[in-house]
Amino acid sequence: MTDQRIAKLSVNAAVSIGDMRKLQGTTGIPVPAAGAESVPDISGVWKTAALSLVRSYDWVSRLDTVDNPVSLFPDWSADPDDPASYNFEGTDTWVRQTRALGAEILFTIASEIPSNKQPARDLAKYEQVVENIVRHYVCGWGNGFDRAVSHWEFGDQPDFGALHFAGTPEQFYEMYAAAARAVKCVDADLRFGGPCIAFPLNEGPYREGLLEFIKGKGLPLDFLSWMWYGDNSRDPLDFRRIAAEVRAILDSHGFGETELVLSYWSMTGIPTAQFTDPDNAAFIAAAAIYMQDSAVDKAIFFRADTGADFHYNFRDPAGIFEANGGENARTGAFRLVGQTLAATERLAVTGGDENGFAVLAGRTADRDIVRILIANYAIPAPYLIARDRDVFEFQVPIGSVRTDMSLNVPPRRVDAASAGHTGYALEVTGLPWGDGPHKIVRYRADAGHRGEQLNAYEGEGATVMLNGDLTAPGVEMIEIVRGN
Repeated sequence: MTDQRIAKLSVNAAVSIGDMRKLQGTTGIPVPAAGAESVPDISGVWKTAALSLVRSYDWVSRLDTVDNPVSLFPDWSADPDDPASYNFEGTDTWVRQTRALGAEILFTIASEIPSNKQPARDLAKYEQVVENIVRHYVCGWGNGFDRAVSHWEFGDQPDFGALHFAGTPEQFYEMYAAAARAVKCVDADLRFGGPCIAFPLNEGPYREGLLEFIKGKGLPLDFLSWMWYGDNSRDPLDFRRIAAEVRAILDSHGFGETELVLSYWSMTGIPTAQFTDPDNAAFIAAAAIYMQDSAVDKAIFFRADTGADFHYNFRDPAGIFEANGGENARTGAFRLVGQTLAATERLAVTGGDENGFAVLAGRTADRDIVRILIANYAIPAPYLIARDRDVFEFQVPIGSVRTDMSLNVPPRRVDAASAGHTGYALEVTGLPWGDGPHKIVRYRADAGHRGEQLNAYEGEGATVMLNGDLTAPGVEMIEIVRGN
């Protein structure tokens, strides 16, 4: 290692600069459930990653507007006030599993894709069905749960065309209003929002149009949900940049109190995307670190599972587990991010940058543990070249159908090349327990590691000096634990 390529990092562990923001959400199924019996048990990683929020997934918790035996309300000729008319089994299992891990739930009210995405035919009955589903997961109706779901999201990428919603924007608006009334009727304190906008930088009926409808009707919008993938930039700072634009749009429409929920985020959302495991791992960690200083209020990573898709019958490369549930560098990075965010009190750090060398530090509430997360990621050279047009055009392959899509994207940061750090020199001062003994443990996720322990040291004193190698792409977490 040469001096020019060593990042000099400094952490003051004596003074908190505020709470660590709880942005460790995900979507997926942690253990087998009805309708998803083939998924492996990955609950151990989910628990270690200290998840704060989990978004419901479509093959165990969808409400179709047409008859479907696996939908939450399978037969629309049935009595909506009879609990026997509902198909709660698979969703109940998923809710029980998720709550057991200590995470809150964001429940998405939307139809199964790609086959059942029609608008509601009877809005009054639809509203009644939604209300009873909410009662089941909040008030125990139909042998249900007591306040198991805190956030209710209506819609799932309606601007993605007929792949996700085949009705008109006006029909979507009326369904939003019906769902909002149903949720707030059960408990006005429940959080309600939507609609998981697929293209948040595109002006249109599911952005401005929906906001104007909600404002005009005096409907609730406790949170606006949207999604973003880094396919056309591979830039982990994108989520912060786009959140700032979405925040400005909300504020300009009079929704200053509405939270921003990033319902899907990942380096890639295109099923044919190509990447290396360690490169994606470093991206995940860097993006999560940068979001700590963003307008994002809740972030849901896509997707902390194997990528198995039971609708489209393919394995989504965005899944961070191997097909059998085995781990890789992405799994390790996700786990290390969660452990760092679980430190609760954020500490000031110097020495990182916004071009991929990202650093985050925190300490636990009992002040017995200090954690420092370092991501060394380099945006690939082809993504540092300005586009002719800041529009991303792509094709979504669904079976034999090819659907063309176009979305506005932020300009590429052509000056965001990696500093080329190959290691770090870390100084941690003001350890909360003073001059006593401590243990230092290093964890690594890169081409040769899956988030496991790299090495450990014993020491004493209120200051720690540590030198380490960390070439891109790689992720490291340093944990300093108070000794006995």
